[in-house]
Amino acid sequence: MSNSIAPWNPLQLVVISLFTCFTTFFIPSESGVSLTAVSVTLLGLCVPVLFVQIKLGGYLQKGIVGVFSMFFPIWKGVGIAALLDLLLRIASFAPLVAQFGTYAFIAISDEHYVWGQCHNLQLTSIKELCMEDETRSSVLYGSGDAHRPEELFYKYEFLQLSDDLTDIAGFPQWRFTEIARKAEVSLMPVTLAIVWVLVFLLVGFGGRVCGWMLFLLGPTATACLLAVLGYGWANLDLGPTLQFLKDNNQVNLLNKEEILKDWTKGFQRVMYSLPVWTSVAVTMGRMCGRGRIIRNVGWLLVVIVYILMSELPAITMAPYIANMITKNDRNPNVAYRIGPALMLWQMPAAFTTLGIPSVYAFIFFLAAFIFALMFLCVGCLTIVDNIVVSMEGWIEKRACSKVAVHLLVTFFVMCLAKALGIIQTTKAGVYYSELMDRSLFQFRFVLILLLALGLLVVYVKQNFSLGERVVMAFWFASSTLICSGLWFYALMHDQNQGFLYPTQTKSVPRDWDMVRWVIGALPLLGVPIGALHACYSACGSGSPVCSKLFCGITERVREHQFDQLPPPPPPEPTAPPYMYTYMDNAYPLDDTYKMEYDPPEAEPLRPHNSQTRI
Repeated sequence: MSNSIAPWNPLQLVVISLFTCFTTFFIPSESGVSLTAVSVTLLGLCVPVLFVQIKLGGYLQKGIVGVFSMFFPIWKGVGIAALLDLLLRIASFAPLVAQFGTYAFIAISDEHYVWGQCHNLQLTSIKELCMEDETRSSVLYGSGDAHRPEELFYKYEFLQLSDDLTDIAGFPQWRFTEIARKAEVSLMPVTLAIVWVLVFLLVGFGGRVCGWMLFLLGPTATACLLAVLGYGWANLDLGPTLQFLKDNNQVNLLNKEEILKDWTKGFQRVMYSLPVWTSVAVTMGRMCGRGRIIRNVGWLLVVIVYILMSELPAITMAPYIANMITKNDRNPNVAYRIGPALMLWQMPAAFTTLGIPSVYAFIFFLAAFIFALMFLCVGCLTIVDNIVVSMEGWIEKRACSKVAVHLLVTFFVMCLAKALGIIQTTKAGVYYSELMDRSLFQFRFVLILLLALGLLVVYVKQNFSLGERVVMAFWFASSTLICSGLWFYALMHDQNQGFLYPTQTKSVPRDWDMVRWVIGALPLLGVPIGALHACYSACGSGSPVCSKLFCGITERVREHQFDQLPPPPPPEPTAPPYMYTYMDNAYPLDDTYKMEYDPPEAEPLRPHNSQTRI
């Protein structure tokens, strides 16, 4: 890949930043306080972090590990920890992406509407059920006439859920679902494999190919979402929709505890959505190239895309959810919930009860699937790019093909992530998903502090203007303290429910708390691993160990080295008009053999003929 040509241009960066829309399918704003917290967090806390990360990635042309290895080698283990944290996140989200693809598939798998008709919808605190016997007033597990609306067409359950974790016995059996013409297949593992194959095909050939493919997927997903939005607002009752949006965005200042809780939820929503305090933003800056303009305004493009797209999924789902609740207003069990229930249970129930054409159900879940697939691709590309960049010396020494190495590393990361998430496709998958989701954020405040310290040291050591470094360093440090403090507060007050499960739905037993702490601490193992590797490298370099570990490259990287193209190579010398060999003495080239039409430049120089016609 040429160093003078960036894999992504600014327009591609804008489209690729649409992957941040994926999270808002699950966690829309619950109140006006939460919406205000989103705006304040975005502009006050995320701007300096995105600015520093994107600028360092573009200026140094390194990933998070390479940035620390150049200027703060002892800290490169923190970059490894950030990559491990990202790997666990995409591994835990991938089964959910597979469920989106499965729902999109079953929506058009049969000529009849796949969710059928449900005349008695029961939305309980646990899950949505469709009671065939309308005279029943309660929902009982194990009853033959109770099922979720999306299960009406099938003989077997689509999403297998166990009532108690003790029923699982540690190793749940695979369950099957009947899809299209009653063909029994194990759909979820197959769909998960298809998801990772798609990620491999998109990421394996490098950042440039991946960027163009995501550039095509982004507008496709947006168009699908806008089509569902247009149908809902044009064909459903607007009264319940407007009232629903008003109720979910009003500001209530009477309860101080609720205000603080809603503010924390809004803060966490932005942290989950944007690539803040992760290894993604640095790689995005590297992909945008070394241009001065793009590395200074890249953060602005990401923020603008998030502002425009963050509320679009919630506005799209509002007509369907509001009209479903209004249609079942006599049922006290019908309520609005966020998390997986919003996408996997309530939206299918809304499509069923409102009689929405199946094509709109298909394109809705297709849009969610594409947005989520973009997130997996960006996360996987970040991990693979950091690994490949760290192997550049090894690749050049052995004259290996960089494309082949990139494909091999992508395949390895894909297999590892698929293995980590395969257990979530079992009958106990909902419990494992909740366990992984809540575990990943146990030590979030620690990772933020470590990343901030390393990024601040590297940023201050660069050759940027003094005023910029002073202002951004102060703003960056303030954002670090506030972000880590809010995460620590959420942890101490048991509000750190995770991303997929922001409320108590299926609760993991308290006996598993130790497992949560162990999983949460797993990414931090990269810190000592990187430190040991840095010490080993410094001891063999011959320079002072302390200077090598804490200073790295002592001289600053010059601005003109990156912003100006290298000088063109000198032109190839022209061939001489006469070829001289050892036979020159035998056949001297003197005036006897020189023709009159020979140009003066063709006259050979000899000691006895020092004058020419030139």
